[in-house]
Amino acid sequence: QVYVWIYDPVHFKTFAMGLVLVIAVIAATLFPLWPAEMRVGVYYLSVGAGCFVASILLLAVARCILFLIIWLITGGRHHFWFLPNLTADVGFIDSFRPLYTHEYKGPKADLKKEEKSESKKQQKYDSEEKSDSEKKEEEDGKTEATRNSGTDGSGGERHSDTDSDRREDDRSQHSSGNGNDFEMITKEELEQQTDEGDCEEEEEEDTESGPAHGKS
Repeated sequence: QVYVWIYDPVHFKTFAMGLVLVIAVIAATLFPLWPAEMRVGVYYLSVGAGCFVASILLLAVARCILFLIIWLITGGRHHFWFLPNLTADVGFIDSFRPLYTHEYKGPKADLKKEEKSESKKQQKYDSEEKSDSEKKEEEDGKTEATRNSGTDGSGGERHSDTDSDRREDDRSQHSSGNGNDFEMITKEELEQQTDEGDCEEEEEEDTESGPAHGKS
């Protein structure tokens, strides 16, 4: 690329705020040239803003003093805060809400805390017992499943044993039948072979006797 064109326009809001800021600075520098009425009005506004800031600071100190007095009188049992969010990191309106907060930290509160802790412990104990019972039930279910699988396996082995026995019986029967047939076949073959052997011997004798007669 030979060149790049970057277009980054300034928003109108930022432009207007900058212009107002520049005008305010120039007007503040020209304060002695203002009319008398405007100068008096600005004076009263500045005094009111200072009073407001001072009242906020005094109110913050007063609320701390009030809390300390109530805390000492009640022996540390009552905690009363007036405008608790006054010095908190919140907005301007939220700094004045809520108006006050009160907490009681006496023996009854301790008893309530103990009761709550005991109830929580009981709930935890009950949950643990429930979990233990559930684990036991799961273990029982697993043992039953293993037993059932064992019984099924033994039944399958029995079936397989019976099937194997049946197959062996069938094989023995077939083997016995085949043996008899083999014996019968061998006997017939032997008889045929003996008959053929006798015929061959007679032919050989005839052939031998024939030439002998011719010589004689």
